[in-house]
Amino acid sequence: MKILIAASLLIAIAGTAISIFGQMQVSKLADDKVVAGTIRSMDEKGWFVLNDKNHTPINIARIEIVGLKILIHYTFTASTIHSFIVTPDETLAASGFFLGAAVHRDYAAITLSQVNKNGSAELVHPSAIRSEFGNIWIHGLFSAD
Repeated sequence: MKILIAASLLIAIAGTAISIFGQMQVSKLADDKVVAGTIRSMDEKGWFVLNDKNHTPINIARIEIVGLKILIHYTFTASTIHSFIVTPDETLAASGFFLGAAVHRDYAAITLSQVNKNGSAELVHPSAIRSEFGNIWIHGLFSAD
C-alpha cells in the first residue's frame, strides 16, 4: 500500500511539472485561459472552493456533486483543452486517496478512489471525505475564442 501511495504522489508531482512546463510553452497565446484552485470538504456542508488569504481560485464558477463525481464548472467555454491536472494534497494522499478527471470544454468531472485494506482501489463517494486540512488541487490550461 505504501508503494501505491508513493507512486500516486510521484505521478501527481510529475503531472504538475508537465502542466507548468506546458503552460510556459503555450502561454504566449493571447486567448489562453487558466482554471486553478483548491477544493475541500470539512463538514456536512460538503465540497467548496477555498477562497481566503492563502487560496484564490481562478475561473472556477461553481462546484457540485453529481453521483460519484465532483463537477468543476469554469467561467468560460473553452475551444481547446491543453491540459488539466487534479491531485490530492499530502493529507489525502497519505490516506490512500487518488483521483482523476474527465475534462470537458466547460467543466471537469473529478472521480475519487481510495486504496482499501486489501490493497485494491475502490471508488469513493465525495460526501464520504471530510478533512479539515485535506485539499484537492486543480490546474487546467485552455484556449477560448
